Amino acid sequence: KQWYQRRVAITAGRARQGSSERSEGSPKSAGQEGKNYVDYLHLPILLSLQDRLTENEEGHDEHFFIVIHQNFELWFKQILYEISSIQSLLERKVCEREQLLVLQRLSRINCIFRIMVQQFEVMETLSCVSFASFRDVFAKLGVSGFQSTQFRLLEHALGIKEEHRSCSFLGMYNEKMSKTQKLEIEAHRQNTPDLFTLIDKWLSRTPAVKLFITSYRNTIDAKVEALRSGSKLEKEEAARDAMLHEAKDIEDNFSVIFDSEKYNQSQGKNGMKLSYEAFMGALMINCHANEPRFSVPYEIIKGLIDMDVFFTKWKFAHAMMVKRMIGARPGTGGSGGYTYLRSTCSDRFMPFKDLFEIASYVIPPQSIPSLTPIMREEISQVYISDQDHPRHDHPRAFSLDTDPDHASL
Repeated sequence: KQWYQRRVAITAGRARQGSSERSEGSPKSAGQEGKNYVDYLHLPILLSLQDRLTENEEGHDEHFFIVIHQNFELWFKQILYEISSIQSLLERKVCEREQLLVLQRLSRINCIFRIMVQQFEVMETLSCVSFASFRDVFAKLGVSGFQSTQFRLLEHALGIKEEHRSCSFLGMYNEKMSKTQKLEIEAHRQNTPDLFTLIDKWLSRTPAVKLFITSYRNTIDAKVEALRSGSKLEKEEAARDAMLHEAKDIEDNFSVIFDSEKYNQSQGKNGMKLSYEAFMGALMINCHANEPRFSVPYEIIKGLIDMDVFFTKWKFAHAMMVKRMIGARPGTGGSGGYTYLRSTCSDRFMPFKDLFEIASYVIPPQSIPSLTPIMREEISQVYISDQDHPRHDHPRAFSLDTDPDHASL
C-alpha cells in the first residue's frame, strides 16, 4: 500500500507539473512559435499516466486494462462537453441558425457511443485468467469503476434521477468516493439542469400543438365510429365482434393522450416522465416530419432515441464483459457485479424512453390530418436572432427560442 501511495504521489506530481506547463505555455499565450504536435497534446504527460500496480510479468495486461478505461474516461469527458453545449443552447433564446448545432453535437455524441460499444471488442481480448492476475491488487485498495465521477455526472446530465433507480446498492457509491467527488457531483445536480428537463420544455413549446390535438382526436374518433357503424352492416357475428373489438382497442389506446388529466394521473403508474404538452409536441413533430419547420426537430428526437439506445448498448456490453471476466463474483466496489450492471440496462435508466412510446400512437400517413391554414400560420413564425421580433415567413427550421410567450420553440 505504501508503494502504491508513492506511485500516486508521483503521478499527482506529474499532473501538477503538466498543469503548470499548460498555464505557462498555453496555446492562447504569446510566444508559442516553438510548439509542436507533442507539446500541443502534452503527450509526455498523457503517456506517463499508465501506472501499473503490478510489476511482475503476470500483470502484463494491467497496462492494457488501464489504457482502455482511461480511453472511456476521455470519451465521457467529450460527451459531457457536448451535452453542456447543448444545454447552453436550450437554456437561452437561440436563433434559428443555431438549432443545427444541437443536432450536430447530438450526432457526435451518438458516434462516440458507437465507438465505445465497439471498444469492448478490444477489451474482450483480455482473458479472465489474465484479469485475475491483477484484479485482486486494486480490489484490496477499494478501486472500482463504480467510483467514476464522470459517469455519475453523465447520468445526471442526461436526466437519470435517483428516484428512478430502484437498486438498493445505488446509494453506496457516495461512500466509495472522496469528499471532492461528492461535492462535484452534488454541485452539478444543484446547478445544472439536466438534458431531459430542457428537452421537455423545448417540446412543450411546439407551435399549434393544441390545434393538432383537436384534429388528431377527430380523426381517431371518426375511425372508431366508422368501425362501429360498419359492424352493424356485417352479417357474420365473428366479423362484427372483430370490428367492435378493434374499435375498443383504438379507443382505449388513444384515450390517455387525448385527456391531459388522465395522462398526468397515469404518469407515475406507467413510468411516463415527459409532460403532456411535450409528449403531444413530439407526436406532432413525428406526424409532420416532412414539413420544413419540423424536419430538424424530428432528427433531434431521433437522435435522443438513438442516444438512449447506444448508451444502453454500452452498458449491456459492459455487463457482458464483466460476466465474462468475473462470472457471478461481486464487483470490487461492493456491487452485485454482473447482476447490478445488467439491471442498469432497464427502461428506468433510459431518460428519453417516452419518445419510443410515440410509436404507439402514430397512424398511417394517409390518415394523418393535414395542417390547417391557421396551423400553418402559427408555425410560420421564426426567430432569426435574440434581437429580432417574430415574423411570418416561409416555414423554416425549428426555433429553439425559450420564451414561453412566443409561439415558436
